[in-house]
Amino acid sequence: MTFRFPVILAAVLVLLLGGLSPIAAWAQNGPFAVLWWNANPDEGTFKRAHHREAMATYLDKYDNGALFRVTYGIHRRGGDLARALIGQNYDVVVLDLTERRSRFSKADLEALKSFYAGGHRAIMLDGTLNIRHVNYDRWTTFPGPNGSNAGLLVNQVAAIGRAGGGILIGADHAAFQVSANAALRALVPGARFSGTTNPSTDGTFLGRSLLGEVVTVPANDLLQHWQTIPNQGEAPVGDFTDFLGQTVHFHSLVEAADKPGGGRKRPYISASFDPGAERTAIDSDRVTFQKPAPPTTPEPVEEVEEKPQLPPNMPTRKGPPT
Repeated sequence: MTFRFPVILAAVLVLLLGGLSPIAAWAQNGPFAVLWWNANPDEGTFKRAHHREAMATYLDKYDNGALFRVTYGIHRRGGDLARALIGQNYDVVVLDLTERRSRFSKADLEALKSFYAGGHRAIMLDGTLNIRHVNYDRWTTFPGPNGSNAGLLVNQVAAIGRAGGGILIGADHAAFQVSANAALRALVPGARFSGTTNPSTDGTFLGRSLLGEVVTVPANDLLQHWQTIPNQGEAPVGDFTDFLGQTVHFHSLVEAADKPGGGRKRPYISASFDPGAERTAIDSDRVTFQKPAPPTTPEPVEEVEEKPQLPPNMPTRKGPPT
């Protein structure tokens, strides 16, 4: 098992100098501790381990380490994930999984369940992660045009961290969902990735978690990225019950009808937290989020001592009392 431990000197220097960057301040308690777990087979020159590690390294170095502190690991045999989680205090676990079979042992899945039960209950399910960085064209080569592929990843991991920590499970289409579904089934037995999508322009991003949590990402850049290799997996949405017996609702974060459009909108990415009310067309070139109005301070009210009211038929005196 191989680990690459990050260098966090830059973040330490920022703290020692007495100031935090805006992103570090946003993170409040310092960088989110992230485990990036690579369980992908190499696919010739198309996708290799260095593609996956490059994404983990990008997160680790983002904003000079102010937002993430990333450990990268490779899954080679059953028990590796359990050993990686024991005694560690991660905020987010990224399960980068596209195997046709699951090599997770019972110990691996129990360790994942313990991580979840320990309070890290935000789950994001991504049927598009496999092509985030592959050797195909400029739309699939990380960080992508206008940094869009990288921006999406930063937003995803930050949104999970901000939601209290949890797990990002990344998959692909059809037969490549076996290991992802094994991990998901351990946490939420009734939920699973399914099928193969073919994105059209008939779609919507829901909320701001993907397009604006930290980085503003044009929706159309991501649509063109997915259309380059149009075979993402469909992420589950709706109500489920986790292994603890608690209800989990998966919200769609982005969905599109298959080409040519007009049919059922199929979710590409979903999450167990509410993304918010914003809506953005999947082929939009610009993203504008309306900021909430700042709270207003009520005008001070001058307190005036009120005199007691007299009754309407109060008797009068015309002389001394008798």
